[in-house]
Amino acid sequence: RLHGTARESARKKVHKWLQQRELIRDKAANPRTAQHKCARDIGMATTLSREAEEQLARWVANMRKDGVPVTPQMLQLMALEMAIDLGLDEDMFQASWHWMKGFKKRFGLALRARTRTGQDTQGDGEAALEAFSARVESIMEREGIDVVYNADQTGVNYEYLPAKTINARGENTVWIKCGGKTKDRATAMLLADSTGKKYPLFLVLKTTASKIKAVVQDNLKVRQGFGKTVWKQVEPLQDRFQCRLYGNPTAWWNSSISVAFLKYHFAERPDRATKKVMLLWDDFSAHFTDEVVACAEELNVVLEKVPPRFTWICQPADVAWIRPMKSRLRKYWIEMIRRQVRTNKSQQTTFKLVAPSRTTIVQWITQVWNDLPQSIILNGFGKCRLIQPVVDVGGVESDEVDEEMLVHLKRVLSAREYGYAVRHRKDHTRLVIKQRRICFLWNNQSFNIHWYKEPASIANQGIVHVQASDSETPVSIPDFLDISQELSKSHPYYSAYNIALE
Repeated sequence: RLHGTARESARKKVHKWLQQRELIRDKAANPRTAQHKCARDIGMATTLSREAEEQLARWVANMRKDGVPVTPQMLQLMALEMAIDLGLDEDMFQASWHWMKGFKKRFGLALRARTRTGQDTQGDGEAALEAFSARVESIMEREGIDVVYNADQTGVNYEYLPAKTINARGENTVWIKCGGKTKDRATAMLLADSTGKKYPLFLVLKTTASKIKAVVQDNLKVRQGFGKTVWKQVEPLQDRFQCRLYGNPTAWWNSSISVAFLKYHFAERPDRATKKVMLLWDDFSAHFTDEVVACAEELNVVLEKVPPRFTWICQPADVAWIRPMKSRLRKYWIEMIRRQVRTNKSQQTTFKLVAPSRTTIVQWITQVWNDLPQSIILNGFGKCRLIQPVVDVGGVESDEVDEEMLVHLKRVLSAREYGYAVRHRKDHTRLVIKQRRICFLWNNQSFNIHWYKEPASIANQGIVHVQASDSETPVSIPDFLDISQELSKSHPYYSAYNIALE
């Protein structure tokens, strides 16, 4: 039996049940609510706004696209940071498991084990790509558009900690040392066009917001979201690394940055008043607000949404650009660890991993973007069927190719040799020599050259035929160096070409 305070608490609880007798009976009779231990009308609780939840869902999607696991605790921490940014106290919003359950349901998320399966098949992707490329082509023809741009944002971790590590067997706890910035990320907005040109990056970095609203507004208007002290450190980085830097408490993209992005890249076009351009952007709320759409119309930019579930096959950035960038960033991070370990051994001190600084992460991101070859940019547009397919060209860039170099290549190089690459500075012509085949690109049109016996060297090759990639009729040419003359017949403005041995 209960006594004292416990008895009084139980009495009040039973009395409350009796007052809600009809409600309890209704809930118990409904199979959907029969097992619920409490009931509350929709809308009674304090929660995040729809836009804030979309930002959070975008963060989850970016983390998973990079292969980073997202735990319920990580989701809760990010939600609480978003709530603080919106001015909600911890007592008003706690990101409870009830909220997380509803959030996952609203955005089609679930706690899953690792798997390689997906909802959409390759056939679904091909069908979506066919429809998307046809729609883009139709709009370009109707609006008289010659150049297509693609912009895509991607998250960049300050630390790329692996999910697994080599460790002694039998240990229940596997500890991985970090630099204290495992949750810190920057958002990078990439932009390139169908001619292969890359444009300066827009980077969003995490910064602490002032508690004074007037200061916050002043920071947004004058210092791109940064405080006075941090801005003194950040502003020189823009000129140093040729990029634009913005700051907010979550390092997430928003509609105001979208407007600044459009104005920076498209407001000063010389043919802005007479010529439209197309920008492919994924279906994200901050990309298509009324303010952003109005700004695009004013700048004569046609915004086109990439199919939401098919960015992996319809968006050039996702298809070709981001993966090599992330791979290069991981190499930078690993190299930084190697240097720290080497320094630690030489100084004979306890190893302490130091995460990259703000300056370092900006340098890394801009460096990998600047180093990304033009062929990869074009390859992304080609695979998305927005331009003619482009031959991948690897290797190291060098000086201009002259006739002496061509003669030298003809004399000494084997058709099986790889690794040498040179790039002409004046045009976009490229030539790739592969096993028993030569591929070259001229004015975004791909050609193939085949020979019919395996030569010991290019000079001793057999019968050679050249044909356009989209043509079945070969054009015979007697010798390797006559490629230039043959091209001059069909392309009067052709003057030089490049060699790249894979």
